Amino acid sequence: MPIHVHGGSVLLARLAEAGVPGERLEWSEVLCEGPVPAEADDEGFRQIRADWLAEHVGDPAAVSRIAAGLRAQDEALAAAAGRDELVLWTGNEWFCQAIALALIARLGPAGARLSWVAADDDPDRPGCSVSELDEAGLRQAFAARECVDPAAIALAVQAWDAYRAPGPIRLQSLVDDAAAFVAWPALRGALALHLAEWPGREDGLARTERQLLAALADGPADLGALLTACGRAEARPWLTDLLVLARLRRLAEGDAPLVHLAGSAPPELKAEITEAGQAVLAGRARWPTPARWLGGALLDAATPWCWDGERGRVVQWA
Repeated sequence: MPIHVHGGSVLLARLAEAGVPGERLEWSEVLCEGPVPAEADDEGFRQIRADWLAEHVGDPAAVSRIAAGLRAQDEALAAAAGRDELVLWTGNEWFCQAIALALIARLGPAGARLSWVAADDDPDRPGCSVSELDEAGLRQAFAARECVDPAAIALAVQAWDAYRAPGPIRLQSLVDDAAAFVAWPALRGALALHLAEWPGREDGLARTERQLLAALADGPADLGALLTACGRAEARPWLTDLLVLARLRRLAEGDAPLVHLAGSAPPELKAEITEAGQAVLAGRARWPTPARWLGGALLDAATPWCWDGERGRVVQWA
């Protein structure tokens, strides 16, 4: 009996409603964001992730509960992999691609029987492409699933290692090689979006931070409006409310914050661009990068790498 794996419970419930046979397992992590250091073992990795997640949901006391949840879903996944085929339902956007990347890199070399379901992007409803399928589409997509072949597994291992590296050069070199992604074309675009989150050469902003400031240039906005604005700026929207909120809080830090936040938390929270933010957005000033994780790299104002928007790649500061 196949076991369906996805990062959201809504799609898994819809598979049951559509009559798609098999068990269902939710494996959810925001692996497109936050620390993924290469040197940590499995338990240490979960603890690092739990610390970061608790901080960014605004509940430091939740660390133990989050770590236990991460451990439980890993154990459930390992048990499922030992029983039957795992069917990975994978959207083309970076959020889903990061989950698939981690799972295939972990399970593929261990001999797990993996298949995946993908779907073409819906231009009218961009985002997680598999989540946009109707019941007939879900059944058809399951019937058309493909095995995750050795080439895709090898690419996953290489890309996951590069993503977890303390610097961007290995990942940039991989993304430069279009031929390396023949077995998994959507992954290349997703990883390119990740690279664009390195501080911009001219303004110090990550790509999505720049999107938020551009949206706020039209006036104050709440979290929902900003999430919508960022989605409109993406061919394949991947940010969640948690990720937008993390960026807003980062932009609101420091002696010269780029954003002012009013209200303690959503839905009351509203953001407004400051004069410093307007100056950075207009290219009249550069924002010193605050400490933050980007894959396996810990960034700060002394980070020697930046995103060159004109060249479309990470380069060393001039």
